[in-house]
Amino acid sequence: MKRMKLFPWVLVAVAAFSVALMQPDGLQAQSLWSVPVGGTASTLSHFGPVSGEDKYRGMDVYKWVLSNKNQFTATVNPEGEVVYAESDWFGTSDDTGCDLAGLKFGVTTLADLRKRFGSDGFTFRTRASGIRTEDGLAMMYSWEFDKVVVTFYTKINSQDLARTQAEGSKESTADYAKLYAISIANAAYARSEWGGRVGARATTKTVWK
Repeated sequence: MKRMKLFPWVLVAVAAFSVALMQPDGLQAQSLWSVPVGGTASTLSHFGPVSGEDKYRGMDVYKWVLSNKNQFTATVNPEGEVVYAESDWFGTSDDTGCDLAGLKFGVTTLADLRKRFGSDGFTFRTRASGIRTEDGLAMMYSWEFDKVVVTFYTKINSQDLARTQAEGSKESTADYAKLYAISIANAAYARSEWGGRVGARATTKTVWK
């Protein structure tokens, strides 16, 4: 596998999720691992050598396996801008914390997110909101903050899913679906990849709390 030559050798120590508040009255940009959507490829330099790289629709896709076994992926367009980034927690690490207070992998639920942002979030026409897995159901719901689409990936195990779907149950899957990944994307990139929104108006403004 080729190494991305523009990156110096830097050891990655601790996984983090950071949200940059650039304006006092709202959210200007979100970032994962201090990599903002719209940032240049140079913002990825602190990761060090890549674990893998690929091409996708004329764009460069880079992946790092971090010291705690989590993964970080970034997509860079031909103009050299980051249009998509994703941070994945696979449940093998005890490092569940995020820089944003109150947000933890394996702990924060979809219900927590909906309460926090004041809506159910939205999905996309060509991307399923839920995918059945061998051990449960994975769900993907998004919110848009200042032209950046943030998607939270949550998962409910088979046992809890069966309980919420049982006849007469008043429990919700959102109460048991726990966070395992986060992605950020340029809103235009998101539309080109997954189509229009489902479940929320394009004019809906969400405030990051």
